[in-house]
Amino acid sequence: MADLVIKNGIVVTSQGLVRGGLAVEGGKIAQVSGDMTLPSAKQEVDAGGNYILPGMIDPHVHLGMAATGRGEDKFRADFASESASAAIGGVTTMITTAYFSGAGRSLLPCIARSKEIGAQQSLIDFKFSAMMMTSVHLTEIPKLFEAGVTSFKFFPVYRGEEGRQVGVTEEIGWDYIYKGMEGANKCGPQALSMIHAEEPGIIDVLRQRFKEQGRNDPRAWAESRPGICEAMHIFSGGLTALELGARVYFVHVSAKESVEAIQYFKRKGAQLYGETCPHYLLLTKDSEIGVLGKVNPPLHEAEDNRQIWRGLQDGTFDAIGSDHSSNLRWQKEKGDIWSTMPGFPTIGASLALLVSEGVNKGRLSWEQLARVTSENTARIFGLYPRKGTLAPGADADIVIVDPNREWELNAENLKSASDYSIYAGKVAKGKAVKTFVRGKLVADDGRAVAQGSHGVYVA
Repeated sequence: MADLVIKNGIVVTSQGLVRGGLAVEGGKIAQVSGDMTLPSAKQEVDAGGNYILPGMIDPHVHLGMAATGRGEDKFRADFASESASAAIGGVTTMITTAYFSGAGRSLLPCIARSKEIGAQQSLIDFKFSAMMMTSVHLTEIPKLFEAGVTSFKFFPVYRGEEGRQVGVTEEIGWDYIYKGMEGANKCGPQALSMIHAEEPGIIDVLRQRFKEQGRNDPRAWAESRPGICEAMHIFSGGLTALELGARVYFVHVSAKESVEAIQYFKRKGAQLYGETCPHYLLLTKDSEIGVLGKVNPPLHEAEDNRQIWRGLQDGTFDAIGSDHSSNLRWQKEKGDIWSTMPGFPTIGASLALLVSEGVNKGRLSWEQLARVTSENTARIFGLYPRKGTLAPGADADIVIVDPNREWELNAENLKSASDYSIYAGKVAKGKAVKTFVRGKLVADDGRAVAQGSHGVYVA
């Protein structure tokens, strides 16, 4: 007898759809088949004709980051609240940065402590990316890899006051990134170098120019960081990837120029991956969200949105991340556009937006959705086939999605610790109605229903 059977649904795999359901034993998927051949079970769930997908893996989360600073207390609180928001939205594994030990200090104690905090607080499974901020961190790559950290994130964009705002105390140039890629390569083929691509020199020139002109509008923020700045660093990173044979992952790609840059290096045979975020598919610098919409890289034009959609459809983009950061409205609104902290909360909305604006509008198939939200991410970050697929032997990370359920993406429904949503007022058509992590129901119709200590560290 199985522990759990989910039936009367449409099981989504990257290869096709299976009308029926699946069986779960010991937290693992035991069978995927039509309803008639599913075994009896201790617990049976009727999917109601809805779609059964592999749980979303969010590769780009920032727990513990806020305009008021960073610290273990903030990180701990975020693990509890934001993992619940994630589960409600259909996310079953998140890959987050963990950086609260102080500027310049070793990352190793922070990662060790983060594992403990996650095991105590997280509703979903979790993994960490290392924020490579100082020369000390370069020396720690082998030990971080031994601790299960396989992704190393570089920030060549940040310097000066903007760098200090996010914890960067040393200027990160391409000499630093070159050494970092070499160090990651020595760890083996699963090591991944992640790059926030934006060229800071041009940004500095434009920011100063707009400040002198007295501009303080959200458009000024976007116009001070044009798409060419992102594409320039993608070319630098792509060339370095080819030179070293490194695996390179570009986070939160936002601009139309970058789509062609990624395509160029993929054609050259580079081991290069592209990630984008729902806000770069749906919002622009003219969206009426004011300073709440400040993010790096910025929101651009409608044509950028269209090119990002095309890149998602044709495989230029491999994964979807949220770039989620929990903060409060007053923290975003207390300064001007130049001084307030970038970032916003989105983790609970990602899957709903991709169903609503992607699948339901004919931009993505269900199979494509499963690839970019789960399978590809699992493969890139070394979690496949334990994660990312609904196949026998995989973890039973499952989300049941009602493609016709309408709901508003406001702060109350998303259940983040943040008291605002950049999508407030938007009604999505498509909702995760049940989320299971390793066979345990953790979220049910917009409510977290399990204890925070259910999540485990996956390496």
